[in-house]
Amino acid sequence: MTENVTEITQIAEVLQDKKMHAFLNTILDSIAKALPSIAMRLLWVIFLLAIMKPVVNMVIKTLRAILHKGKADPLLESFLVSLVKTVVYIGFFFMIISGIGVQATSLVAILGTAGIAVGLALQGSLANLAGGVLILFFRPFLKGEFITTGAGSGTVTAIHILYTTLTTPDNKRIIIPNGQLANGAVTNISREPERRVDMVISTSYDTPVEKAKAVLQRIAEGNDKVLHEKGYTIRLNAHSASSLDYNFRVWTKSENYWEVYYTMMETVVIEFAKEGIEIPYQKIDIYNK
Repeated sequence: MTENVTEITQIAEVLQDKKMHAFLNTILDSIAKALPSIAMRLLWVIFLLAIMKPVVNMVIKTLRAILHKGKADPLLESFLVSLVKTVVYIGFFFMIISGIGVQATSLVAILGTAGIAVGLALQGSLANLAGGVLILFFRPFLKGEFITTGAGSGTVTAIHILYTTLTTPDNKRIIIPNGQLANGAVTNISREPERRVDMVISTSYDTPVEKAKAVLQRIAEGNDKVLHEKGYTIRLNAHSASSLDYNFRVWTKSENYWEVYYTMMETVVIEFAKEGIEIPYQKIDIYNK
């Protein structure tokens, strides 16, 4: 009886070894059959990764050449370049995913299922994208113009699909979301060809009003960058505690604004000194009885 049990056990072990051997052979055969396909997929993915950057550069270079030939607005160029670059990268992403073996329909289904969550997460980015389109359509500012926004002031250097960059006069870079620019107040300082230079000039109460106005009139007439045909505004504006304050306003070309402002302020000091007109400053008079 014991010998029979031993034989049965041995037979079972042999059968089990054969089954394991057959199972391993099946796995190895499957791997051997799939290996060429895996190798081809791997080579395809490596190829896509290798050509991705050169292809993107070539597409962008071609797009820039077309836009330059068509004399497109620089802001439109920067926006389209940013948009096309993003689209090309997304295209390569789908090709790589497909090359790995993920079915495009399955990927689209997954993305569709997650669409609501992604939309909520990216609603700010979508608003910025829409803002960029609105800026390009309505053109509230152009590249090279100086604007003032809630985020700061600077010269417009580029507009991308999600944000616009400004360069400040002291060479700092401000990055502002397009949605904020499209929905907020923007002051375009460079759009109009002419600007008014507003100054407040103070004199002491001892200076006759007509004398002060005559000197300021002479200063305005003597500046060749002032637009004399538009006239000047020289009027007494306020009776302050220790001075008479005059509004002194002249017009000039936008590009000459600061040159006119600084020159006029310097000339006022020089001419007032020549005419004996006191520019008041804070002081305390002490009387001894």
